[in-house]
Amino acid sequence: MFNLTEIMHAAQNGQGITNLASQFGLSPEQAQAAVKALMPGMSMGLQNQATSTDGFSSLINMMTGGAHQEAFNNPDATAAPQTVNAGTDVLHQIFGGQAGADAIAKHAANLSGISSAVMQSMMPVIASMVMGGLFKGASNNGLGGFLSTITGGSAGNMLTNMLTQAMSGNFAAAQTTGAPVAAAHGGMLGGILGGIMGSMMGAQAAASQTSQPTQQANPAGVNPMTSGLEMLQSMMNHGQQIQAGQTNALQDILNSMIKK
Repeated sequence: MFNLTEIMHAAQNGQGITNLASQFGLSPEQAQAAVKALMPGMSMGLQNQATSTDGFSSLINMMTGGAHQEAFNNPDATAAPQTVNAGTDVLHQIFGGQAGADAIAKHAANLSGISSAVMQSMMPVIASMVMGGLFKGASNNGLGGFLSTITGGSAGNMLTNMLTQAMSGNFAAAQTTGAPVAAAHGGMLGGILGGIMGSMMGAQAAASQTSQPTQQANPAGVNPMTSGLEMLQSMMNHGQQIQAGQTNALQDILNSMIKK
């Protein structure tokens, strides 16, 4: 699963879109058209959120929610109120509230030929499946424990604090470990994630060198955690060829929500 479209095709053992069709009284082709129309907007909303500390922190906390993982894996979970509520929270987060989600639904409905009412009903379920798929993809790349640790237990605002440090340009540890360094206002997810991992791993690397001074560096020069974080970034892409007019229309919708 390397992008949002592939996530939806992989959901529920490859039957996610077919199951959506049955749940909402659509043909498989209609459900496919609905998902295809929604993915660019979902991608843009997710990536916009990932440019701020609070936004990205909220996304990570949502991603680790059990309801999303159930929705991705289990077709019986998609009709559950907790799935719909969790998906609605995601939509409000990435589209700036219900008005933004409704505007995206109308746009996707026009593209797909699905009624706006059905699209609005489907969107929370699709959003929950997407978040569950992002978590599974992250877990498959070695990030499951990392994401759960920084959002669970007594961690509190650990993630937000780490992101704030990263975006302020405080990357001394990242430079020590060779992790990517972002400008203070760069807003690029890769740089933010690299800064986080550098900050987290700097102390660990120093302690490891102190206790095992003869330990050799990774000969391949590849940090599996950094690789996994880069994969998480790439999974937020929609993975489709779309016209510039569609991109502009989506950006106009999101910009109007931000201004409000």
